[in-house]
Amino acid sequence: MEEILVRGRTGHAFVLARGERFKVVDVQGKQVSDLVAFLRDDPTERFSPGNTRKLNGRLKISRGGILYSTKCRPLLRITEDTVGEHDLLFSSCSAYDYRVRFGLTAPHASCLGILAGVLAPYGVSEPMIPDPFNIFQHTEVTPEWGLVTREPLSKPGDFIELQAEADCLVALTACPQDRNPCNGWTITDIKVILG
Repeated sequence: MEEILVRGRTGHAFVLARGERFKVVDVQGKQVSDLVAFLRDDPTERFSPGNTRKLNGRLKISRGGILYSTKCRPLLRITEDTVGEHDLLFSSCSAYDYRVRFGLTAPHASCLGILAGVLAPYGVSEPMIPDPFNIFQHTEVTPEWGLVTREPLSKPGDFIELQAEADCLVALTACPQDRNPCNGWTITDIKVILG
């Protein structure tokens, strides 16, 4: 078993063989982690939030839910989940949307930038990075079909465990979004437990 502490505003990438499991642990609570996955031998086949919603028949998934690829291949299966509240609707925060949503022109850490940095050694460039599975993110869909970001429900020590259904490359972040309640207004750490 290996534990990796992913400091707030950073990320980590790792390779999994089919059947291997990992946990994503919220160390202090209310911290989102953007997760993306790729087929290890062909990263052009990657996680698809749209296929995941369609093939699970749900806007949100928890224990038993499957993260599907762009070719509808199962990549990861949720085997345990102590929170049950994650997001499949939002894209990663980015330098592009910080300008549009918050009027930021100064550099600001973003999940897209973090993912691009940790995936570059594997030959995955920014345009190849899909929209993520936003672990612990609490999104409300209003009766008028609006999307509202709420503070996460996760508490210290809460976790989600996933099992690789194919040989995968996985990357995730400790999201740096501090302009809305996405991370409870405080950026903290995520722990990854492999094995």
